[in-house]
Amino acid sequence: MKVLIAHPNASYLEVTKHMLRAQGGEFDLEGVTSVDECLNRLSRENYDVLLIDSDLARGETERFIATIKSISKSIPIILTIDENYKEIIDRAAELGVYDWVVKRKGYLSSLPVKLQRAVQGWEKQQREDEGEGKKEEFSKEDEEVQKDVLLNQGYFICDRKGRFLSANHFIQELSGYSEEELLELTITDLMSKDNEREFYEKILNTSSDSMLTIPTIIVDKIGEKHPVELRIKVLREDGNDGEVIGFRGNIVVIPEDRPELPTQRGRVDQSVMISELMDIVHLSYTEPLNVILKRIAEVVCQIFGFQRSTVALLDRRKKAFVKQAMVGYSTVDSGSIERRAIEVPQEVIDRIFADRFKIKVIYYTQDQRESRDFISPGVPERRTQRRRPGTEWHKRDLILLNLSDYRGNTFGYISLDEPEEGNVPTRSTFHNLELFSKLVSMVIENFYRFSTLERRNRRLKQVLVSSNIFKLYLSLSELLKEVVWSVKFSLDFNLVSLVLISKKTGLLETKAVACDDKIKLLQIKELKFDLKDFGELLKDEYRQGKSYLITEEEKVLSHFKRIYYGSQTNGRYEGGWPYWALLLVPIKSREGKIIGFLMADDPQDCRMPNAETIQIMEILANQIAIAIDNRVMYVQAKEQIKSEQEEKDEESEDEFYDEDVHDDDYVGGGLKKLVERFLR
Repeated sequence: MKVLIAHPNASYLEVTKHMLRAQGGEFDLEGVTSVDECLNRLSRENYDVLLIDSDLARGETERFIATIKSISKSIPIILTIDENYKEIIDRAAELGVYDWVVKRKGYLSSLPVKLQRAVQGWEKQQREDEGEGKKEEFSKEDEEVQKDVLLNQGYFICDRKGRFLSANHFIQELSGYSEEELLELTITDLMSKDNEREFYEKILNTSSDSMLTIPTIIVDKIGEKHPVELRIKVLREDGNDGEVIGFRGNIVVIPEDRPELPTQRGRVDQSVMISELMDIVHLSYTEPLNVILKRIAEVVCQIFGFQRSTVALLDRRKKAFVKQAMVGYSTVDSGSIERRAIEVPQEVIDRIFADRFKIKVIYYTQDQRESRDFISPGVPERRTQRRRPGTEWHKRDLILLNLSDYRGNTFGYISLDEPEEGNVPTRSTFHNLELFSKLVSMVIENFYRFSTLERRNRRLKQVLVSSNIFKLYLSLSELLKEVVWSVKFSLDFNLVSLVLISKKTGLLETKAVACDDKIKLLQIKELKFDLKDFGELLKDEYRQGKSYLITEEEKVLSHFKRIYYGSQTNGRYEGGWPYWALLLVPIKSREGKIIGFLMADDPQDCRMPNAETIQIMEILANQIAIAIDNRVMYVQAKEQIKSEQEEKDEESEDEFYDEDVHDDDYVGGGLKKLVERFLR
């Protein structure tokens, strides 16, 4: 596809070219930097599509519009429009362009599909004009197929500072961040910090002709690690000698190769079982959770002689157990399962593991028994069905292992089915399965404790960096916005708000909000609170250190809660966080007076925040107070310097006029001096 790109900035042209090539499409790309050059190139050569930018219209809007109208009759046009050009946006439909894109964050990633669609649509339109067919619009399926072709790998483009300009769906799934969140990050934000310096050194020392391969670790949104290989091409302004303007490339996940364990038949060797689980414990210090769970599923099959196993964990927000790892299923089955994200309602599993059973056998086609009084509490296999004869096992029979924490609360389960030929589970098997379930519960809990500690240490550093109190180049509103988003991403709250006392109104006014839902964000940002009513929240019973953890329903917060949670304002998430709860952290001035509050709500793990989280919030509140103070002093100093300069200018002006006004011979000598002063 031969494409002409028209944009006044040469660097933008290069970045756009690299981005289009990186997305996998076969493009022959040329660039021009003016309307005249564009017209000249079109008169000499044939192109399949024109990608033209509204920045070419600066100061010549009418000429630009007339040019677009004339060109659109001979070639399909994709128009990229700046949001400030309202006149062009309003008239885009009548200009004859095939399609247009408003330039917002991430718009570059949509261009390959737009170009494909424009060329094919134009060809159809030409055939219709020649009487070869009827005009048909592209169906949504066609567009999705094109997207799959273009976006089937982990492509990305970054500027010279490493900030994402474009990232496809593969990278969004791998990192756990949405496209909008990724565009606020740099690629090194996703890396292990040990590799950051090495990464930039290699980028700076690589020519634009060579492909750079870097093995590294991608740390996703929840802190899990994924071994990957980065394949990067550096973009320079003028060939190999020019300044780096960015880089593009793709991410390839490194598959895990693990040796097979010998299958254990008959009697289970407990020493082998414990040894394998110890290896998984050591693995948990370097590998992400999905790798750990898959390894557990493999080990349980190999030790106990089953062909299929599943590991599922509780999602407290969904109130369902979500299958995280599956072994022994066909590629087709596992693919469809991943797409459907199979979930089992929490109440179903709770009912199965009633009375805190560790092992549960579900016999296919066997009726439930009405009473369990005859079952001995010492038997690990708690049956509510009649057991099959010792030599029989139906292929649809299922064993469930309960995974529970130290309080006895179920947080997951392991399912086993299809034992290998000749391997019928015995009472001894169930005893060892119960031991296995207890040990696996400890392994997973250990992983969460370690990963949580590591993630919090890393994120605390990130919080302190992002809340730099000396960012005087930012306005106060920009600085506060940066802080609340930093709290949201670093401390895993889905809603963070910052309110300050207004001297004009005497109310607590919302100054910054971090929330993924833009409509809720805008509504919350308009909220104001009566200072006296809000002060009633500062009760001793809510006090947690220097902060306040609201755990009861409060009238002053009812509107705030209704906006965020909607009508669901009663009850609590499984695990402890009530819908009416709120973490309130005071922001105090140098004199110790409260000037505002940080408000955090809806933690991602649905649990009440621990002491460490509250302490980090208090550190941030202190940083915010210092930042506000610094900003005020900075503005005052600027005004004082300006005022002193104005006074100095006035004094020099007065001295100049006084010299002549008091002269006795003003008409003669004074006027002469005045003329000489101006002519000097």
